[in-house]
Amino acid sequence: MGLRSKLLVCATLECESKEEMMASMEKAKGEGADLVELCIDSMSFSHISEVEHLLKRRTLPSIVSFRLKVS
Repeated sequence: MGLRSKLLVCATLECESKEEMMASMEKAKGEGADLVELCIDSMSFSHISEVEHLLKRRTLPSIVSFRLKVS
C-alpha cells in the first residue's frame, strides 16, 4: 500500500461568494482533494440561507469553519 491510501487531502477554500466557493470546490475535486474546508468567514453573504444552499450543493465532504476577526 502506498502513502496515498493512508491519508486524505483537504483543500481550504476562502471565497467571497457561494458561486466562487462552488467553482473552487469543483476545481479542488478535479485536482484530487478528498474533502474541503469551507471558510465561511471569507464570504460576503446577506442571509444564512446562502450558506445553507452551499452546504446542500457541496460535492465533497466538508469541514465548515468560521473564524472571528480580532481587531
